[in-house]
Amino acid sequence: MSINQSQTSDAEGEVLDSARLRALIENFSVHDKDTLRYRHEIYQEMRESCPVAHSKRHGGYYALSRYRDIYDAAHKPDEFSSFPVTIPPFGNPTPMIPLEAGPPMHRKYRTLVGGQFSPNSVEATESRMREMVRDILDDLEGREAADLAKEVAVALPLRAILELYLGVPRKDWDRLKDEFLRMLQPDPDATDEENQEAAMEAGLNCTMYFAEMLDNLRTNGYGTDLISHLAQAELDGQRLTDDEILGFCLVLVPAGFDTTASLMSRLLLMFTEQPEVRDQLEQVIDDPDALDLAVEELVRFIPPLPGIARNVTQPCSFAGTDLKVGDRLLLLWPSANRDPEEFPQPDELVLDRQPNRHLGFGSGIHRCLGSHLARLEIKLLLQEFLRRVPRYKVAPGQEAQWHTGNTWGVKKLPVVFEDWSTSAAARSGG
Repeated sequence: MSINQSQTSDAEGEVLDSARLRALIENFSVHDKDTLRYRHEIYQEMRESCPVAHSKRHGGYYALSRYRDIYDAAHKPDEFSSFPVTIPPFGNPTPMIPLEAGPPMHRKYRTLVGGQFSPNSVEATESRMREMVRDILDDLEGREAADLAKEVAVALPLRAILELYLGVPRKDWDRLKDEFLRMLQPDPDATDEENQEAAMEAGLNCTMYFAEMLDNLRTNGYGTDLISHLAQAELDGQRLTDDEILGFCLVLVPAGFDTTASLMSRLLLMFTEQPEVRDQLEQVIDDPDALDLAVEELVRFIPPLPGIARNVTQPCSFAGTDLKVGDRLLLLWPSANRDPEEFPQPDELVLDRQPNRHLGFGSGIHRCLGSHLARLEIKLLLQEFLRRVPRYKVAPGQEAQWHTGNTWGVKKLPVVFEDWSTSAAARSGG
């Protein structure tokens, strides 16, 4: 059960000559449109010729492309710090916790919220999450057209993290979404300084919002939300500081919606360009084990994070390269997930792939805290969407618009639907 990479929406661009390919590697940036467009050619060339490539962009840094090197670097938190976690840095006013915290505090911070994102805790949200999916699809029912990126791919994970976990009022959802997207999706045509200024302003606005929310909770009484939990939690006998609580918020919102939204948007675009992907997924949505395998393969095949940064804390030699304190590394998860040394037929979508040791959720101590939540959201979306929503295509005269930045996904997916009565008949068994 596989689909070749050359046949999918994830394959873009044309064959590059060697000079152009070298230039793209020397100026590699996850914010660059051509990096996104030619990513698979770039990754292949990096793995084969320069697995520790040096980019001149953003002040200079090294990019790791092979699975084994990326895995090893992710498991060396003492040598390679996660602060700051992006290249260039967000410029956030406080470190994002636990993502930008190192040992031993990282483990302590993560333990504070780990229970809320454990498999059992996430499973307990399934009923409410399914209701959310159905509510979103109810709004699409019978319509001729929609923007599936905005109305589905972003709407579901945004609502899940803000409503289920943080207790943010509905009236503020779009406000927070817009601010966090300013941080995560910088303008590829702006300078690093301009983007950092915009990201700092957005981060400050988000910090101020959650600071007001924290004050209100302390004044009016705590609830069952995660912010209330953090406000009452202790580490080593001491309450968390406001900066620590707000640092958690700066991670939980963007990590809780934008990564999953980016993957979902790419999947929904894939359905328009390669209907056989939808055909194959429709065959497994009623088989829990097969669906779980399919979700893992989707995360491997279209991971939302193009890379995550590490910073050298002590002189060392790594993967044949001498590194000094202050050097920066970018771990290219998507390249690792296409490494033929680790994955047979790496450029094929194999929905029943086993084993599947993908790095779509990262690896090491900073492995995605919300991976179980993301899996559930993708699973429920597939089950409900494929049963209810008819086939569709990109609206005539329009096109899907991708975004670059610290996640890669589709920010606009205008579609027109086929006959809704077909999906209605399928739901009723007619």
